[in-house]
Amino acid sequence: VEPGDYLGLVGPNGGGKTTVLRTLLGVIPPLAGRVVRRAGVQVGYVPPRPRLDPIFPVSALEVVRQGAMGCAASFPGCLRPASPEAARAALGRLGVETLAGQAFAALSGGQQQRVLIARALVRRPDLLVLDEPTAGVDVPSEHGLLDLIGGLNDEGVAVILVAHELTMVAGRARRVALVNKDVPLFEVAPAGALLDPGRLSALYGRAMEIRGEGEDRFVRPVHEPREGCCAGALGFRE
Repeated sequence: VEPGDYLGLVGPNGGGKTTVLRTLLGVIPPLAGRVVRRAGVQVGYVPPRPRLDPIFPVSALEVVRQGAMGCAASFPGCLRPASPEAARAALGRLGVETLAGQAFAALSGGQQQRVLIARALVRRPDLLVLDEPTAGVDVPSEHGLLDLIGGLNDEGVAVILVAHELTMVAGRARRVALVNKDVPLFEVAPAGALLDPGRLSALYGRAMEIRGEGEDRFVRPVHEPREGCCAGALGFRE
């Protein structure tokens, strides 16, 4: 992952995406090979939102302030919360400064995700790592979050983004890693080169197809019509 890079990690549920991510972050050791990190690199991490305690009684501002804590001891001041001013600036960068005083648990899914990204940005990371940041949000919020992440990347922040579907990152990530430990498959290539039904079928272990155009593209399993099903005059099939 180079400075300013944008890498997507894509694969089915249980395929090993988060394991790869945790290995890159140094949370778990690699089973083989090694992880090399440039000295002094700052990493901001955005966890999967459904894993957070929704009733934790804290404001959006306090969530962001906590983003400066828990980093390696080699970074001065990392064991103290960020200042309220720095937290508000991070929220403002995400366009949600007005949410600072609201309870985090009361925010919508898209708003919570923006607060969590602000939490990661408050330490001014060189690399922003996001684990399925659009899970549980509606389609407009999903596009808004992906546009926002793309804008941060345009500003020079490197991005690693975990997604369950290639089309989510195909028009945004520079490179994509296809990950499925059950096949096994690990392939890294430019995103456009991987938008291929054969590669996707290998990734998901079943016949897949690509439908739609542009941002409306999506990947789905190929459904074979059941015997005697849907053969009416209109030609419908499941």
